[in-house]
Amino acid sequence: MTPPRLIGIGPRLAVLGIAIGLAGCAQLDPDAGIRQVQASVAARGGQGVVWQRDAESRAEAARLTASLLQKPIGVDDAARLALLNNATLQAAFAELGVAEAEAVQSSLLRNPFLQVAMQTPRDQGRNALDFALSWDMLGLFTLPLRQDAAEHAKSAARLQAAMRALELAANTRSAWYDYLTALETVDLLQDMHEASDLISEIARRLDAAGNQAGLARAEAEAADLASRFALEDAKVHTQAAHARLLGLLGLADAAAADFPDSLPRLPESDPVAPGRDELETQHLDIILLKAELARAEKLAASGRRTAWSDDLELGWEWSRETSGEWKDGPSLGIGLPLFDTGAAHRAAAGFEVERLQAALNARRSSLLREARLAENRMKHARSRVETLRETLLPLLADAGDTALLEYNAMQRSAAQLLALKQRELDALRQLVQSLGDYWQARTTLEALRLGVSLKLPASGPVTNAGASARPEGGH
Repeated sequence: MTPPRLIGIGPRLAVLGIAIGLAGCAQLDPDAGIRQVQASVAARGGQGVVWQRDAESRAEAARLTASLLQKPIGVDDAARLALLNNATLQAAFAELGVAEAEAVQSSLLRNPFLQVAMQTPRDQGRNALDFALSWDMLGLFTLPLRQDAAEHAKSAARLQAAMRALELAANTRSAWYDYLTALETVDLLQDMHEASDLISEIARRLDAAGNQAGLARAEAEAADLASRFALEDAKVHTQAAHARLLGLLGLADAAAADFPDSLPRLPESDPVAPGRDELETQHLDIILLKAELARAEKLAASGRRTAWSDDLELGWEWSRETSGEWKDGPSLGIGLPLFDTGAAHRAAAGFEVERLQAALNARRSSLLREARLAENRMKHARSRVETLRETLLPLLADAGDTALLEYNAMQRSAAQLLALKQRELDALRQLVQSLGDYWQARTTLEALRLGVSLKLPASGPVTNAGASARPEGGH
């Protein structure tokens, strides 16, 4: 039996060789993505990030963590610890590795397909053999487009990983301020409850002696009960805030983390809200939407150019006739768009462009609103802190001194004196609450400058039953 003619196959499959060479350009570098994320975070003023994917990186993260835990954890230290140890961020880095690998995979050409068939004649004769080697030729022409798509996918994955790191840092700062506000809240509400408890005890004694009406006692005991409930609620919130902060930091041992016991004092100046141009060039949401829009526009244009068929195969076939003679030659297969003409796909691509354009415009507007809201809230909180500190608290302190003199002169009752003290404590609580609100709003503005968004907690009027904290002291 004469074998199939293989001489000259190399020139005939030269196109396939070129394609293999082009496909070989796609390389997977697992560390390229994290290096770009680290550079992006550092360029935006964030702390360094570590991907704990081997013994060396884990040891480095443990060393840095131990160093940061040697002293009370400040707000910058908290953000650094989160970037080192947060498990969700480490998972995001692993997802980045998956995205990088999938992007490389999507840019590769399809493998050639070898088919062998044997036909047995029903009458006398030899078996007929057919060999066919085919390859998706259209993939060669669409290779640049798919490689571009792969680069876009890698860039998008890296941007999203950087966003997660920066958002984690901002959320950790917010959680740090929330926890310290809650700590001071508990201390102040504890003082307020002790004052309410004492007032209630005095009211009970006076009522027992017949020196005041039962209504006064009821009011005192109701106020005492309300202050107790407020203290209990504040303790629950403090525990939740502490647990959330430790979770963001990636610390399992609560005893290893030491925090300051009061909020930072009010700074002398405030940051200015980022404007439209700064948000346009810096915010990662805008950058990512622009990249997706550019990609969608390119895909829509490409879909219009390649509208006729999405299947084109080039091959070479060998066949042995029943006579034993070998024949070979090139083959070409093309998909016939009889049922699927691609019109729906092209329409979807056009609608995707419109969707992304609308989403980009909406995000631009919402970012401006976020910046203005945070700036207004920061200014409002500063104004309230300054008013409480410079006006109301001095007035209450003077009134307390006068009331004490009047009490010593038996012109005021102990209940009146304690009620005035409780009012002063409540003003201090409002001051600390407003100071915490100031730092939350400022953190939101700083996050916008870094290129990410931090959702502001809902603000509302400060009430006696709400959370608040210890006196500002040196704030």
